[in-house]
Amino acid sequence: MKYNSSIKSVAIGLPETYYTNDMPPFSEIPNLPKNWWRNWGMEGRYMVNKEKGESCSQLARKASLGAIEKAGISAQDIDLIIGTTCTITGWSDKEDDRIFPGISEYLKTELNCKHSAMTMEVNQACISFLVALQIASDYIKTGMYKNVLICSAETFTQIADFSLPSSTLFGDGAAAIVIGKSEKEGKLVSSQYKSIPTYNDIATLQWKTPADKPGKEFIRPYFTLGEDAPTQMQTFVPQNVPEVVFKALEKADASLEDIHHFVFHQPSKMLIRMWAMGIGIKKEKYTTTVEKYSCLSSASIPMTLYFALKNGKIKPNNTVVLAGAGIGWGFGAQVWNTENINY
Repeated sequence: MKYNSSIKSVAIGLPETYYTNDMPPFSEIPNLPKNWWRNWGMEGRYMVNKEKGESCSQLARKASLGAIEKAGISAQDIDLIIGTTCTITGWSDKEDDRIFPGISEYLKTELNCKHSAMTMEVNQACISFLVALQIASDYIKTGMYKNVLICSAETFTQIADFSLPSSTLFGDGAAAIVIGKSEKEGKLVSSQYKSIPTYNDIATLQWKTPADKPGKEFIRPYFTLGEDAPTQMQTFVPQNVPEVVFKALEKADASLEDIHHFVFHQPSKMLIRMWAMGIGIKKEKYTTTVEKYSCLSSASIPMTLYFALKNGKIKPNNTVVLAGAGIGWGFGAQVWNTENINY
């Protein structure tokens, strides 16, 4: 017997402190290229403060508790937890940041889930949330699991090299959803994915010492963006997201007119605009959060979904597209029929 899978709820978790571009450390970054802020579109971002006890795991816990509560279930009802994060060295509350276990194991313990609940980590960079959604939906359709918690949490500012312009691109935050069985029309209708690993070295985590912090004690993974990465990205990223979107629409036997709203990953204002132009949709058909929250990597799609719901852009019984690209370079698109998503 097959079941439909429906997104039941979405919730977010953000740090306390907000930093605009004219506040340190962002105002002190040297050698910003001309039109840097205009091209990328970031105006500010939230940033964790470890001295206040903020961490990737703490944001994940906050978002997950919210999603479970809004879904009208308890942590004991969760059968599977899927965690996604790129900041593998920064999620722990401990001083000696751990690489594993991942946030799914942390959440299982912190939320007091049942012992039989399975845990899983997905790391496909910025489209990890889409991959996690696909996995969760497929499990639910088979009847193996009834309620799945997906939590995407990122603290990229903790792996930013503030001697480089690329440190300005990210913010910190978490978003979580509960996806479960549905007797109604809410479901994942279709999906499409592809990967072009040829460009893997454009953007990556790299073990190094920042230029402004010499000394072995500062050797750790830092996010690095190639010098001509923005130019290279414009040669293959803009067209591949529309491509997977159109293939997902074709599988769903749907047209652009059938789609009520698009929820994109939020890498930059320029790329989002290129995706919209490539698909052929106007600004009112999609939501952007990159201006206020910067890029949140795997958390950006569920975060943007939250605000699209909050602003009334997505309603029950709508058909929506979730789509994006992630360093790796993976591309994905999903077509969903929504029920009532609590937020």
